[in-house]
Amino acid sequence: MKTVKIIGRVLLILVKVLAVFFLAILLYFFIPPFYNRYVVYPELEHERTALWKKYKKPELLIPQTDFKGVLHSHTYRSHDSRGILAEILPAAKKAKLDFIFLADHRMSDLDTFPRGIHGIFNDIVIESGTESPGPSMMVTPLRNVVLDWKSDRSQLIHDVVKKGGMVFYLHSEDGHDWANPDYQGLEIYNIHSDLIDEKNPVKFLINGMINSGIHRHWSYRELFDEQTKIISLWDSLNNHRKIVGMAAVDAHNNQSLRAKYLKNGKVEWVGPNAKTISINEPGWKEKLLLGKPDVAGWAFKMELDTYFHSFNFANTHIFSDTLSSRSLKNDLVKGHAYISFESLAEAKGFQFVSTDSSGKINAIIGDSIQSKNVLKLKAISPFAVKFELYKNGKLIDSKEDSYDYEFQTKNKKGNYRIVARLKFRRKQLPWIYTNPIYVY
Repeated sequence: MKTVKIIGRVLLILVKVLAVFFLAILLYFFIPPFYNRYVVYPELEHERTALWKKYKKPELLIPQTDFKGVLHSHTYRSHDSRGILAEILPAAKKAKLDFIFLADHRMSDLDTFPRGIHGIFNDIVIESGTESPGPSMMVTPLRNVVLDWKSDRSQLIHDVVKKGGMVFYLHSEDGHDWANPDYQGLEIYNIHSDLIDEKNPVKFLINGMINSGIHRHWSYRELFDEQTKIISLWDSLNNHRKIVGMAAVDAHNNQSLRAKYLKNGKVEWVGPNAKTISINEPGWKEKLLLGKPDVAGWAFKMELDTYFHSFNFANTHIFSDTLSSRSLKNDLVKGHAYISFESLAEAKGFQFVSTDSSGKINAIIGDSIQSKNVLKLKAISPFAVKFELYKNGKLIDSKEDSYDYEFQTKNKKGNYRIVARLKFRRKQLPWIYTNPIYVY
């Protein structure tokens, strides 16, 4: 009898320990998301609303139009996405995009262009391109061509660029042939690259699910980390030749649980990476969960990475004369571009130029100019920011809470770029990264 009591006490202790353990796990994973939902995100939303009211239209320094868009996005032409134009266009319009450069995964060793979604739709330029098998790069031929992925990679890059196309290295955290003389740029930010460096992706996932409504854009910000290693790499490469930096959304719209009715009346359940989970006859769960199909046929959706929230997160702005694939590409590879995080604030109006001794603008972002012709570097912003000036990758000057910035750089050779930061909850969040002005 005494032995039974001892065993009972031990079991009771074990039950209590397990209960405390599971409670601790629940608290660890669920308290932060709910704290975000009811404290942090409302504060951020309040600050953002107040910030937007402080918008000031900047003086027009750069005559070319600032076109905003996204690079490295995916559609149904990729094995891990089912995105169609009917889903992409409304998201792009809501995010106020002017262009989308696609980088769908190759379908075979022989890659034919143009392919997939390609053209102008509701005033949005959509250009077809491909994400090559690793080392990953975005190849945009801009012509009728068949790429042979069995051919020598360096020769392929050379031929695409020589014939007017564009090649940017993707996933810059991976190894690439950085010494290749022909590629034109690289990703200095990629949403996917930012996600994979998360130390606790489960917490990010739970937070995203709990805050998937009006605060989804703030839950996206939880994955943001400044990509310091990639930025440093980019700076070092620019010390040898111009390497353009761009932002990548890497949008797939595929981290979700979705369901749709098939033509035969069955229901297909689709999980992460657009993979089919099951195809079955409608049962009680389908009757409970499925509603009216949307434009893409989905009768049930529980999404984490919508097209809109990706399109509204990381953008590339290109200064160009006309809204066309060719013109945008030409100015992008010249470096007439900056990247922005638009869920914080709309960036149009931000400009970075150099001026001569008479105050005349003689170079814009991405240009190269002789040091004897440059007196000042000048940047202006539609919102008060902290301006940080980097020379050859080193922070050399800053100015806080200002709409404009000037720096005298006569006879000071180097590559100069700006980082603009917005203040939220007493933190200076990166908002804009410019390409350099090259003073030689």
